[in-house]
Amino acid sequence: MSESSGSSWRPLRLGRRGVELLAFAWAVVLLVVFAWRLGFPLELEWMEGGMLHQAHRIQHGLSPYPPPSPEFVPFLYTPLYSVVLAVLGFVMPLGFVLGRLVSIAAWVVTMLAVWRAVLGEGKPRAHAALAVGLCCAGYVFTFRWLDLARPDTLFIALVLWALVLLRGSDERPRRALWAGVLMALAFWTKQTAAPFVVASGLGVLVVAPRRLPIYAGVIAVIDGGGVLLGNALTDGWLWTYIYELHQSHAFNRERFTTKTWGMFVHAWPVVMLVLLFLVSRGVGRLPARVRRWRAGAGSARAEAGSVSVEAEAKVEAEAEAKVEAEAKVEAEAKAEAMAMAEAAARTAAPLSWRGSAYWTLLAAAGLLASALGYATQWAEPNAFIPGVVLGAVALAVALPVGGRAELATLALVAVQLLLCLLVEPLYHPVQQQGLAGLRHSYAWQDPFRTVPRAETWRRARALRDELEATDGEVLALHRPWWSVIAGGEGHVGSMGVTDLRPDERAAIEAALRDEVSAQRYASIWIEGEPPRWLEHALRRHYRVQRRLHGGERVRPLSGYMSDAGMVTPYRRDQLELVPRGPRPQPAGTTVVADFEDGSLDGFVPEGPALRRPSRGSPSRLPMAGPYGGDWLLTSGGPGARPELTGSALSEPIVLPSSGHLEVLVGFAGRRPRGLSLQILEQGEGRRRTVALPIPVVPHALATARWEIDPSWAGVQIRIRLGDESPEALLYLDDVWVVDGG
Repeated sequence: MSESSGSSWRPLRLGRRGVELLAFAWAVVLLVVFAWRLGFPLELEWMEGGMLHQAHRIQHGLSPYPPPSPEFVPFLYTPLYSVVLAVLGFVMPLGFVLGRLVSIAAWVVTMLAVWRAVLGEGKPRAHAALAVGLCCAGYVFTFRWLDLARPDTLFIALVLWALVLLRGSDERPRRALWAGVLMALAFWTKQTAAPFVVASGLGVLVVAPRRLPIYAGVIAVIDGGGVLLGNALTDGWLWTYIYELHQSHAFNRERFTTKTWGMFVHAWPVVMLVLLFLVSRGVGRLPARVRRWRAGAGSARAEAGSVSVEAEAKVEAEAEAKVEAEAKVEAEAKAEAMAMAEAAARTAAPLSWRGSAYWTLLAAAGLLASALGYATQWAEPNAFIPGVVLGAVALAVALPVGGRAELATLALVAVQLLLCLLVEPLYHPVQQQGLAGLRHSYAWQDPFRTVPRAETWRRARALRDELEATDGEVLALHRPWWSVIAGGEGHVGSMGVTDLRPDERAAIEAALRDEVSAQRYASIWIEGEPPRWLEHALRRHYRVQRRLHGGERVRPLSGYMSDAGMVTPYRRDQLELVPRGPRPQPAGTTVVADFEDGSLDGFVPEGPALRRPSRGSPSRLPMAGPYGGDWLLTSGGPGARPELTGSALSEPIVLPSSGHLEVLVGFAGRRPRGLSLQILEQGEGRRRTVALPIPVVPHALATARWEIDPSWAGVQIRIRLGDESPEALLYLDDVWVVDGG
């Protein structure tokens, strides 16, 4: 079989089948990942809860765009995604699972549109599969965003189906109307649709210019009229949130002009080779195409001339009825044959310069939308979703059909699909160091950067159970949905506060400080250390109940605060704070020292350290905890001076016959070397010593527990604190003896 026989050439058939299998494998992998992540009990991405909070308000008849308040400030998105969640929330519980299900369904719908778009241009099934595979392979590149409870996936589904319908609207005018509806709804899902509104208006001039008034008119009515109506219903706050505050975000010129394009090249290097091949091939064939076009134009003119001659002959033959009838029958047969030939040609090969130009134009709009989105302050690589999806469609439409050219391009794209399966692109090294950072700019794929391990799931489930059982309100600035999980009505999120104008931000911060000072919240969760505007109120009225460190904390799996795609992952601790007060004591407890009267409770210092307790966690250091009451002892004193050294010895303590001794102890600094906590036996001829461990997590006090051995029953002991390090300091609180009898 010769190469010229096109799709029947065996190597090409095998190449197409291989690409189809790879695309199918990617689709299966993605569905498995979606299913694994779907029921994760807490946020997969830290802003998921904010979208649910907005849907919760809509469900309860509250405005999604109210004046800023401590109760709520919306994200700067248009509201359709939250409206969809609010409506579906009457059918199934409003929560993370529902939000993710909507996004997963939207992605399936998007892939159907990709398939339809490519096949609609008369391309082989393998090309449509290739486009679907590239879209799925972009999951890691776009920061694992497709299945999140966020509007991005619904937005791209609406955009793509609008473009598919618009492409076929020349033969079916009603499609232009529905295309306008979907594109308008895409804007109401996310403002990123704006570049596509403009680009599709140019695109319809290429493929169906007669449909522009219908298409543009529908968008104008739904979007323009909708903004006017929504602005009136929200007293102008809709426009403030979706436009004015958006414009206050800084624009990163380097991301727009360089980084976005560099990231696409970095993530899809083999695809870039295919594009270079297609461009060079197109440029090389341009002169021949121009010659064919000119020849076609000449033959059309000649045909037009012959038609006019026939028309004159027909007029002359009108005098003869029989000749006229025969000529009419012959002309009708010829017209019918020509119509059938044109229809067959459209069915066999509908791809034309119009289809190629249309999808190329929309791919350029997708890349522009990606660059604009990524250049916006606080943006993440989810901004690349439009470029990935529209780029994949345009590439599949542009690939050659038949022969070695198609086989070569399919093979290159197959290499790209395998590359995406094996390695994850990391951007910062090559951006910061150029080619010198290239070898550090890829990492082997680790599935557990994408899907939660069983231990991660267990911790998230346990934390959610605690939130649901909380007796009182919860404040979690980075996780506002935690308030609703705990039975509350939600509150403003940290992103909402950051988005506001300075005066509005200051008013909300002051209101939150007042609420904290009044100890309104039973539990406060902080990611990292408290913000400066809230820190003083927290230190005065709350104490750290838990400081989750490293693997103990529950982090998102996508975007900010996750490990995925980050060269320098977010490592800060997660803090739970509760109102100040004594810790509950087990039965049979004798309090040896708790420092609540501001004294050393019988400890005798030696040296400049450990001379007086501090009222709360020292202000110059991260908040320490847990501790009981208002006071704790530090070797650096209230001024948190790590250079102070010394020791302190407690008064004699008589141990019971059974039970245990427990102490809250911790440290500040890089490591606890030079710090000690010892139990010293008192009595003639007996000097047994027990060293209790110092926790290794800075600023996290933990219970050091020593079980009383029968040989120590009735023995008199002292507790010795030691700080011989000029770079660290010791924390101590709640020295208890618990009688086991």
